[in-house]
Amino acid sequence: MTDSKDQKSTITLEPGQVAVVLGMEDGQISRQLVASPEVDAMLDDEHSDIPFHYFLASAFLVRLDQDEDFAADLAEWYDERLQGEAGKADVGK
Repeated sequence: MTDSKDQKSTITLEPGQVAVVLGMEDGQISRQLVASPEVDAMLDDEHSDIPFHYFLASAFLVRLDQDEDFAADLAEWYDERLQGEAGKADVGK
């Protein structure tokens, strides 16, 4: 059996995209913000503004980290969404 910490995944972002990568580690949510090379270059340029979608993803992670109620509300919303999708699939059978 392979230790999950040794397993790596690769994501490919389109130019200009950012990704929020969430995981679970020892019962805690791990989080990472990944940017495409183009966005990284913009962030490294002192004269460029921070792209709005990068700012939005960063703000999401900060709120997730600082607001326990937000994380719980987000999990509840997700569960409701999954149940709603499952109900739609059952109706179509």
